[in-house]
Amino acid sequence: MSPFIDPKAWPEADYRKRVQEIFEDISARLEGVDPDLAECELAFGMLSITFADKTKLILSTQAAVRQIWAPARGVAYHFSYEQGAGEWLDDKGRPVELMAYVRKCIQDAIGR
Repeated sequence: MSPFIDPKAWPEADYRKRVQEIFEDISARLEGVDPDLAECELAFGMLSITFADKTKLILSTQAAVRQIWAPARGVAYHFSYEQGAGEWLDDKGRPVELMAYVRKCIQDAIGR
C-alpha cells in the first residue's frame, strides 16, 4: 500500500491549498536573498526561481495526479504528498523530499 494520499480521494481544492502553502513558504524563504542571485515568481500554478546564471528551478502543479513536478538536470522528480510525514516525497522511491531538494538546488546555484 502506498504511503501517499490517493489522488482520487484527495479533493482538488485541498490539494491546491497544500501546494499554495508550500509554494508561499518557499517564496517567503527567498525574500531575504538578493534578487540578483535568486528571484522567485509564483504564477499559474507554477513556482519559478531564476538564478544569476539564468538557470531556473521550476516547480509545477499536476492536479490530475495531485503531484508537484520538478524537472531538473535531466531528472524528473514527481513529488507526492505523504500525509503521515506531512512531506512531499519523490514517488519513484528515491529518498528525496521537496524542501530539501529546493534547498540543495538553491545552495548549488548561489552558494548558500
